[in-house]
Amino acid sequence: MRRHNILIVDDEAPNLRLLKRVLGDEHEVIAVSSGAEGLEVLKTSDVSLIISDQRMPGLTGVQLLEQSLSIRPSAIKILLTGYTDVQALIDAINSGKVYKYIPKPWDADELRLEVKRALEMFELKENNEKLLFDLQAALSQLEQLSMGTIRALADALDAKCDYTSGHSLRVSRFAVGIGRMMELPIDVLKDVELAGILHDIGKIGVPESILWKPDRLSPEEQKIMAQHPVKSAQIIGELKGLGRAREYVKHHHEFMDGSGYPDGLVGEDIPLGSRMILVSDAYDAMTTDRPYRKAIGHERAIAELKKHSGKQFDPAIVAALIKLVGEEGVPVSDEIPESVLGLSIDLIDPAQSGTQYRAEAERRARLTAAS
Repeated sequence: MRRHNILIVDDEAPNLRLLKRVLGDEHEVIAVSSGAEGLEVLKTSDVSLIISDQRMPGLTGVQLLEQSLSIRPSAIKILLTGYTDVQALIDAINSGKVYKYIPKPWDADELRLEVKRALEMFELKENNEKLLFDLQAALSQLEQLSMGTIRALADALDAKCDYTSGHSLRVSRFAVGIGRMMELPIDVLKDVELAGILHDIGKIGVPESILWKPDRLSPEEQKIMAQHPVKSAQIIGELKGLGRAREYVKHHHEFMDGSGYPDGLVGEDIPLGSRMILVSDAYDAMTTDRPYRKAIGHERAIAELKKHSGKQFDPAIVAALIKLVGEEGVPVSDEIPESVLGLSIDLIDPAQSGTQYRAEAERRARLTAAS
């Protein structure tokens, strides 16, 4: 055990001298003769243990220990008493103000033993608090690492297909906004946002010739593209704590009437988060430019969502999105719903997306002309 600071408070000088002699060999003892002096010492000294006489002029021992809680809440408290007010002592102990009371006259060996036990308890609490702090710090670092990994995955997809730059992050925010409209709990919102960010990550394995194709995909190309939800789920499969988000990702192309993929789920058999991402995905896709077409705008996008509501889209989620974006619509680069994970999208400029695609299209056009 290390050497601790012990504050002793007693209005009788002989008692202070005796206590210092008994405890001073192993610990630093600070002796004062009143409760008021004791409080002043506590403001400036890191004290592990307070030993106070109960009956003193001014502040009693219980009153001193009670007021010490706001200054040194972790200090262990022992009360010395020469009279027996049992109920008052029991109340003080039950309220947490006093670790133990020792009747006078006390025995030196017994006092040393009680002090040793009290300081062992102090060190145990101290170690537990440090372990808790270290654990919280480790969890925070792990969460930051996980968020960094997730953001890196989304950025990798943007780098591969810049025509959809920021799409995944916007989908995640629209899905979170829908969840807020539906008053879903925060843990669901977090999983929905994670799933929204990662829902297209499987497209990393799709050839650029398909991702950048300016025309509609052939049946074979559609089959390759349709594999991306399962591939997305496989990619995030090893990330701990993302089981529910993984299911949202895997099934975000399931339709209410069972005509979607990969498993042809119907209605409420489709995870709620998947239905939210599907609507958010469709809305963002329709209101931003794509290689094969220009954005159709908010009004037409809402009309399409309503048209396919109940067949492709969940009507309740479509209604929540309309409530979220309003009749006038939300500009893609402005007023995006707030993240619950603290991820920003301030570096994304939808007006600048597609530069890779356009450069490649121009290169191919030059090659065609030259031939």
